[in-house]
Amino acid sequence: MHTTFFDPNVTEATDADVQKVLTRRERKKLRRSKENSKREGARDNYTPLKPKSETQADYIECLTDGTQVFGVGPAGTGKTYIPARMAASALKARKIEKIYIARPTVTQARHKQGFLPGKLEQKLAPWLVPLMDAFKDEVNSKTLEAWMREKKVEFLSFEHMRGRTFKDCWVILDEAQNCTFADLKLFLTRKGENSVYVVTGDTDQTDIEDSGLAPVIGMIEDMKLSPDLVIFDETECVRSEEAREWVEAFSRVSHG
Repeated sequence: MHTTFFDPNVTEATDADVQKVLTRRERKKLRRSKENSKREGARDNYTPLKPKSETQADYIECLTDGTQVFGVGPAGTGKTYIPARMAASALKARKIEKIYIARPTVTQARHKQGFLPGKLEQKLAPWLVPLMDAFKDEVNSKTLEAWMREKKVEFLSFEHMRGRTFKDCWVILDEAQNCTFADLKLFLTRKGENSVYVVTGDTDQTDIEDSGLAPVIGMIEDMKLSPDLVIFDETECVRSEEAREWVEAFSRVSHG
């Protein structure tokens, strides 16, 4: 039998009290449980997400406090990487039930490589590498594989979005400049309770003639709608010094 030791001056049991009434096997099991809980989702050489610019700091604040955030700007500014990291962190902490990812599979005709076989996830995989890389910076491979297997990360196609409601989740729409106005209407009107919607894009890199991103941004500004709008400029590319130099150069040529 176990002997229980009570202190009349203590109203709640402490860890020491619990240890006194456990057998050695039970203490070992409890210790392993705590260690496993601590390690869950952790990856080697984990680096916490930190802003690298003032705009990134504003972006992180909006994503932390808001429920609808638009991140718009040139390549390499972190507009996709940051929400992907934060979504993975929220799922890891069990603050949400799922992450949904949407991205229009549009490309220049001369770059097409023909029909892609396989399931939806396999078809979309080439377009989703940037988001998956961000997930891998937040959680280990074992956790990410489990999420994929358990459908905690779901890829959305616009063809199957109608009629759905997305709640208790993060939903990230990447490359939104390649969505039409009708696509964005369909996407934005699916938002449910306790969800964070993130729309990222670059209005200077559209592959379609009837992009709806700029008109929707105009609606947010003109109608003073609730989504947070975070705009990055070409000087805020953090990918590398060389990448920023090219982003700035192409911007000068494009805008005169």
